[in-house]
Order: sequence, then structure tokens, then C-alpha cells
Amino acid sequence: MANVAIVTDTTACIPSELVRKYQIEVIPIDVVIDGKVYPDNELKLGRFYRMLKESPLTAKTIGSVPGPYIEAFSRLASRTDQILCITEPVRFSGMFNAVQLAAMQVLEKQKNLCIKVIPCETAAAGLGLVVMEAARQAESGKSLNNLVAQVNTLMQRVYLYATLDTFDYLIRGGRIPKIAALADSVLQIKPVFTLRNGDAQTIALPRTAEKALQNILDLMTEHVKGKGKLTAAVMHADALERAHGLEQSIKEKYPQAEILLMEFTPVMGVHTGPGVVGIAFYEA
Repeated sequence: MANVAIVTDTTACIPSELVRKYQIEVIPIDVVIDGKVYPDNELKLGRFYRMLKESPLTAKTIGSVPGPYIEAFSRLASRTDQILCITEPVRFSGMFNAVQLAAMQVLEKQKNLCIKVIPCETAAAGLGLVVMEAARQAESGKSLNNLVAQVNTLMQRVYLYATLDTFDYLIRGGRIPKIAALADSVLQIKPVFTLRNGDAQTIALPRTAEKALQNILDLMTEHVKGKGKLTAAVMHADALERAHGLEQSIKEKYPQAEILLMEFTPVMGVHTGPGVVGIAFYEA
């Protein structure tokens, strides 16, 4: 058992078998569909995307609350005195501040406990890669301070590129102007975006999903130098076939790479809708 407990939430999209393998504490974020609240780790993904498509109401998430983290930190204190929690970027939500508040409340009662909270500079599968590497290093016996330094270094080396199938869900959630809906319907663009330093940016506007995936592969090629081990995570939101195609293309180009397949959890799918496909990767 690792000396340092690793904590994150379901925005990291880590497959359940890897959560168990690395003993990662994953906090579920609640999703609201048709006025009913669901912990997103209890929603089967196929059912979730059916509900999302059929619901006349805008689905929402309930996050950025300290309660679940207070419970998790208090429970973990019974087996360790060191906890590292890695959250999504500060610009995406108030989760980092909520976790900081939770840590302060727990530390008032657990005087011998040490909790470090780090907002990641990437998200989704990128966050998942950072969390899993932290868990692997914790399992090998690394100290909390050493893990903090490694995480801060690693997240600067993780690249993430993805493509959206539709703007509809971002528009519903108020994350982009409604004028984008007109551009989407008229031009049928499939935007390619990146996430670096905690900020999302659109970098290409291809007209087809096939061109978008080729753009992602080309961007990946620009960064992979072949001088270290390549670790990659292909992510998707209810788009398994295209994700497998991207995965196969990466395997053919980089046969020695470690490649994982990650599905968007409901908390991520609420904001993007189905059809997202992308890649997060780094060289060690």
C-alpha cells in the first residue's frame, strides 16, 4: 500500500479497473438530468447518453462542494498521514477552492495529517494520466513532497487535443455564445481544441470528423520526438468506433507506446455532449 493516498474526481475519466489497481480515491460529481440527481459513477454511460439526447432540459452538474472531500480525507486519515489531491484546472470550476476548504476543515481535527492540493493544468484524460502517474509513483514509495514536484513537472509535459461533434451542449450550458450555433449549423465544422496551462483554445476548424482526427494525429506528431516512452490516452464520449480508429492509427505510428482508452464520464459528457474524440499524451 502506498504511503501517500491519491485523490481526484470523476472529471479525470480514469477507467474503474485502473482506479482499483492504483487504489485511487475518486470523488463522484453529481449530475442533474430532468431534475433528478445522479452520482455520475452510478450512471451507466450508454444510459446516460440516451438520457442526455432525449431530455428536453439542459443537464447540469453539481460540483465545487467540500463535503465529499471532507468525508474522503477523514476516511483516508485512518490509513495514512499523507494525501495528495489533484483537481481539474481552476478556470474550469471552483473545485480547487472547495477542496482547499475541505482540507482546512479536516486538518483542524487531524493534526498529524498532511494534505496537498494541486490544480492540474490539463483535464479529462490529461488529468487522468497525471493522476495515474502520481499513483504509480506513490506506490513505489515516493514522498508527498517528491510527488508534488513530479506532478507539477509532468502536467506541463502533457498535451491534449480533441474534437467536438457539436456545439449544442456547450451552447446549452452557456459556455459559448449562441451565435456559434449558427456557425455550427451552416458550416458543419468539427472544431479541434487543445488544453494547455489550464486554458482551452480552438486551433483548427475542419469540416469533417475525419479531417479533425487527422489534424489531431498531425499535432501529436509535432510533439512526439521518440526520445522517451510515449504514454497516451485516447478519450471519447459515446464515439467508440472513431476512438478505436484513432487508437489504431497511433499504434501503427508508435508501436511501443502505452495506449489507454478512456470514456468521458457523465460529468464531462454533460458539457460536451456525445461525439467527442481526442488524445492526451506525454513522453517520459
